[in-house]
Amino acid sequence: MSKKRILVVDDEEDLTWTISKHLYRNGNREKREILCANSGRIALKILNEKKVDLVLTDLRMPEINGYELLDYLAKSYPETKVIVMTAFGTPELESKLSNMSVLGYIEKPFEINELRNMVENVLI
Repeated sequence: MSKKRILVVDDEEDLTWTISKHLYRNGNREKREILCANSGRIALKILNEKKVDLVLTDLRMPEINGYELLDYLAKSYPETKVIVMTAFGTPELESKLSNMSVLGYIEKPFEINELRNMVENVLI
């Protein structure tokens, strides 16, 4: 069984660190590799260098924002699964994201276990 590679993209370093730490819990180091990017630009670089199974991304980031990243993923890596994390959720946003093939959507602040459950369900 090959490791699943997850890319966590958020401009808040504390959040990417916390998410990666929690996704590695319970022996998951053997099952997955977590990569972190603190900007959309760094995320694009990683995506062009490594195959990624799941992207967890924020929407509001400097330089390249989450929408631009989602657009790039849809065009270049349509098989990559995506979960969006945002503090600015609305029903309109949720609808827009579902039309963009986003598999999950979670509002900040969120319970880390809720995000872990979403990740587990997507990676099954």
